[in-house]
Amino acid sequence: MSIKIIKPGLFTTVQDEGRKGYMNLGFSEAGALDKFSYLIAKHLIGNEGPSLEYTIVGPSIQFLSDNSFTITGGQFNAKLNGNPIQTQVIYEVHQGDILEIGNAIKGARGYITFGQPLDIPKVANSYATHTRSKMGGFKGRALKKDDVIDTVSLPKYKKYVGQAAEINLNYEDNVIHIVEGPQIETFSEEAKAKLVENEFIISDMSDRMGFRLKGESIPPEESADIISEPVALGSIQVPNDGNPIVLLNDKQTVGGYTKIATVTQLGLNKLVQLQPGEAVQFKWISIEDAINESATFNEQFEDELSNIQKQPLYELSMLRQTSKKLANLLKGDI
Repeated sequence: MSIKIIKPGLFTTVQDEGRKGYMNLGFSEAGALDKFSYLIAKHLIGNEGPSLEYTIVGPSIQFLSDNSFTITGGQFNAKLNGNPIQTQVIYEVHQGDILEIGNAIKGARGYITFGQPLDIPKVANSYATHTRSKMGGFKGRALKKDDVIDTVSLPKYKKYVGQAAEINLNYEDNVIHIVEGPQIETFSEEAKAKLVENEFIISDMSDRMGFRLKGESIPPEESADIISEPVALGSIQVPNDGNPIVLLNDKQTVGGYTKIATVTQLGLNKLVQLQPGEAVQFKWISIEDAINESATFNEQFEDELSNIQKQPLYELSMLRQTSKKLANLLKGDI
C-alpha cells in the first residue's frame, strides 16, 4: 500500500507536531508551521500518523491503494479526480484515484493527512522533516516527482469518511501580536515605534527557517552582534542591516543577533499563513495579556477538537454519494 507523488508542489515535506526536547543537543524542533491546522486534521482522521505540509502550490498524488484523507490549512484549488473538494472533510479514495492540490487561493500552507497513514520511521520521537540536517520525514528532504511512499494498514480507515469540521482559525487580518525581546534595551525608542507603526513585507527569501521582512530599517543603537544564546520560536532577530527576521520552526537553536521582540503563539500561526509579498502589521502586547490570550484560545480550540467526535458534522455531498450507493445495492444495480 502506498501513494505516488506525481507533482511535488512547493516544498512539500512530512511533518507532525515537531521534535520536542532535543534543542539542548542542537536539533531544531521542525514540525508543522500551522500547528492548529495540523491538529484539526489529526483529530478528524483519527490516527497518530504524520501529514504532508505544502506551501503556496500543493502536490498531485496518485493513490496506489485504497485510503482516505483530509486536507486542512489554507484554502487551495484542490480536486479529487477532477472534482473540487473542501477542507476539513474526510474523503474516501480508491486505487488509481488522483488528488491534485493546486495553487493557494487564501493562505499559504496546507496539510494532507491520511486514514491509512504514511509509513515513515520516527527519528528522535518525531516524523518531522528538517531538511537542513537531512533529518526525519521521507529521506530527510522535500518530496520529489515519482517518490513512492508506503502507507500503514489500518482496517478502520473508512470509519470517519464524510465527517467534517468547521473550525475557523481566524486568519482574517495581518495584525501580529509581539512581546518585548531579550535585547529590546539595545534599540532606540524610535526603532521600537517603527516596528509597530509601519507595515513590513514578507520577502521571497523567506522559508521554514525564518521570515525575512522588508520595510523600515530598525537596527540596534550599537552592534547587532551578541554572544550566541538560545533563541525562541518566533524571535525577531535584527542584524546590523536593520531588516527583521522572524525565526520559525526550522530555525537554529542558538543565535548571535539582537532580538527586539518575540511573536506570540497565536501570532505565529497567523503569520505562517501569509505569503511572500504580503504585509505584516506588528502590535505590542504584554506577556500577561499574551498568556491570557493564548490560554483562552487553547481552551476553546480543545473544546472544538473534542466536539469533532462528540458532536460530529458530515458533508452532505458525501452522505448523498453513500445513500446513492446503498439505493443501488438495494436495487441490485451494484
